[in-house]
Amino acid sequence: MCIRNGERRVADGAKGSRVGAMSDPLPAYREEKARMPIRVAQVVFSLEPGGMENGVVNLANGLSPEEVETRVWCLERAGAFAGRLKDGVRVEALGRRPGWDWRACWRLGQGLRRERPDVIHTHNLGPLIYAVVARGLVPSLWWVPILHGEHGALQGDGLSGKRLRQRRWLYRCCRRVHTVSDGLRRHLIELGMPETGLVSVLNGVDCERFQPVKDKGEARVRVGLPRDAEVIGSVGRFIATKRFPLLVEAFERLAEKWPKLVLMLVGDGGEAREEVMRRVASSRVNDRIYLKGHQSEPAPFYQAMDLMVMPSSHEGLANALLEAMACGVPVLAHAACGASEVVRDGETGYLREIESGEGLAGDIDSIWGSEGELEGVGRAARAAAVGELSIEGMMGSYLKLYRDCVMG
Repeated sequence: MCIRNGERRVADGAKGSRVGAMSDPLPAYREEKARMPIRVAQVVFSLEPGGMENGVVNLANGLSPEEVETRVWCLERAGAFAGRLKDGVRVEALGRRPGWDWRACWRLGQGLRRERPDVIHTHNLGPLIYAVVARGLVPSLWWVPILHGEHGALQGDGLSGKRLRQRRWLYRCCRRVHTVSDGLRRHLIELGMPETGLVSVLNGVDCERFQPVKDKGEARVRVGLPRDAEVIGSVGRFIATKRFPLLVEAFERLAEKWPKLVLMLVGDGGEAREEVMRRVASSRVNDRIYLKGHQSEPAPFYQAMDLMVMPSSHEGLANALLEAMACGVPVLAHAACGASEVVRDGETGYLREIESGEGLAGDIDSIWGSEGELEGVGRAARAAAVGELSIEGMMGSYLKLYRDCVMG
């Protein structure tokens, strides 16, 4: 159920225009909220480790409680990242069962009715569907605006006619829709999503938590690698779009030429996990491939790397990319992803068209053969992270979005 005031208001056709904006029943409401903390209900499937989930935790932890009070509603289970939330941020898991679960939807509606949020912030399509239906079931929620976030390019079932129609309709139930990169915003518009009210907010990185180290050898020893190793790394969940098997193939092609080279994969979970495990186990150089699993504190693992490689076929704007840059580690990424919005090729990182293991091996080999280049690019990456990609800037952008939603 999509509750609107029957009139779609458009402000000058700008990016910041609202989609399906709703009028407030009480004129004094907006003035009152301008003086109070904004109550935000984050709605996700879970807080299991992942890029989007990491962003939600960073947002909940980073916003001042004097300005924003956050509650997190996990449709399924809380997840490991729930333990990272600061005191005062409460999480409620609804135990959603596979398929459509009316019980979880009803519990979400009743929980939101009890908490009386000022903004409902949903992430990706499933939570948006549940939030729109739950809001429609509870009359006292009809006037609560929804801010919806998309965190990755649509693919697979997301490109079906049914899913695209759902998104087009549901976006009109939102006060704003945001993406994590402008490329993702353009991608949605090309797929027929309403442009009005669709904005981009780049992810940010905590440059205090993620920073370079002076002694790479010591950093490697600290995470269980040989002190004199030359380290290629990658960080992320084992899902098909990350293309970890392609990276393993590229490493195999390079291993003989570069005898000190090792590959470190940091991550776990995902539908492709078993495939990745089998591919590593069958590699003729598996003794030089280090599987480090999920790490709740990944900074030391970035600090041990000489180069991070992201062969992902689809990304919005990966947190791992920003975290590596903040640690002074150059990143080689697929040019088609959101990396192209923050990486200046050859200056703060490397952008390539990554289509095969052979091609990726050639890309890495050409970078590795440029003696001294990696250190300079790493320093420039760190400077770009501090100057252009700070988490403080991201927090300010989301705070403005919340205020815009509340004020109409």
